[in-house]
Amino acid sequence: MTPWTSHRRRFAALWVDATLSLTAKPARTLGMMAGIMLAAASATGAMVVADTQQTQIDRRFDLQRSSAVVIQAQSAPEGFDPSAIAAIADLEPVNEAGELSIWSEAMATTVNRWSPEVTAPLLVADEGGLAVGAENVTGAAPHNLSLDQPLVWVGHNLAEHLRLASTQSPQVLLIHRRPFTVAGIVTARPGFEYIDTSLILGRRTAVALVPAGRTVRMVATIRPGSAQAVAEYALARLDETKTLDLVDVTPPDGEQLLANVAADLRLIGLALGGLVGIIGTVAVANTMSMSVTQRTRELGLRSAMGWTPGRIRALILVESGMAGLYAAIVGCATGCAAALIWAGCQGWQPIISRTLPVAVIGAGVCAAVIGGVLPAHRASRITPLAAMRS
Repeated sequence: MTPWTSHRRRFAALWVDATLSLTAKPARTLGMMAGIMLAAASATGAMVVADTQQTQIDRRFDLQRSSAVVIQAQSAPEGFDPSAIAAIADLEPVNEAGELSIWSEAMATTVNRWSPEVTAPLLVADEGGLAVGAENVTGAAPHNLSLDQPLVWVGHNLAEHLRLASTQSPQVLLIHRRPFTVAGIVTARPGFEYIDTSLILGRRTAVALVPAGRTVRMVATIRPGSAQAVAEYALARLDETKTLDLVDVTPPDGEQLLANVAADLRLIGLALGGLVGIIGTVAVANTMSMSVTQRTRELGLRSAMGWTPGRIRALILVESGMAGLYAAIVGCATGCAAALIWAGCQGWQPIISRTLPVAVIGAGVCAAVIGGVLPAHRASRITPLAAMRS
């Protein structure tokens, strides 16, 4: 018989003895398993919820905020160099780039005396900037922004307020009492909602109306995840002489935010599972200690029959490990079931990692074995004489 076969037979015998011992006292065994089951269920449920929520956040997150770069200057009355904006637009991750500056506030009304007079933001834009911020433009094409003509594009909500129903027939809007032809109505993209309540002019026309503007902005839509690299390049390219006061006002990168949220959710799950796991380990240690005390005669008899202290220790540890194994399996299944029910109520697709059950069950077995170390040591020191006196 090889040593491996001998060890395997001994372990099988210990497994049978441990099974008989655990099933002999079901109430005691369930009490020992309760802590590990609760820990496994808490950790499993929390991790499944965290992974599921991460997926839903990823799907619902406003990617516009993570796929746009905005560079702002407080001291660039002439605007940015068009060649610099063109160089940014030519970058591989960039889809569109252009000027979309918040220039000033303007008083506007239609020539119809029944139309209300409103104060609205006045934006300076070029074709690229309007392509970045606008989801839809009705009327004249945006390239007309470059023409030195009294044309104005009106945000969708502002147009409704001014009762500009259509741009099919020429309509005139008075801005600072100067007539401008309404060239189009603009509907904003998500993330650029301020366009819906604004007036949009080309740079030449806006400067002629209001010479000193508030800010100059370059905006660009980019491939998600490349915001930081594009922003760094834009800061250097737009201000090669280092004379402009440039500020990167790009919204936080969505992918990084998602990663942070997911990490926080997982940390909560691990902390909850770890806390309950510690409680479960203490529960196993306490239950096994009581079991050893109650089984003094049995353990003493085993010692009298020739069981070595090492074999008795192994028996107690195998019992602890078996209890931890079964408790972790039940707890893991319970946690998964609870998470599935919760995801179903939310109408979400649950996400369960393949490695999660293995990790949770392994942790449950380890916690139970650790909890059984001291009771096993006590059990190995019981002598036949002590058993007879008990």
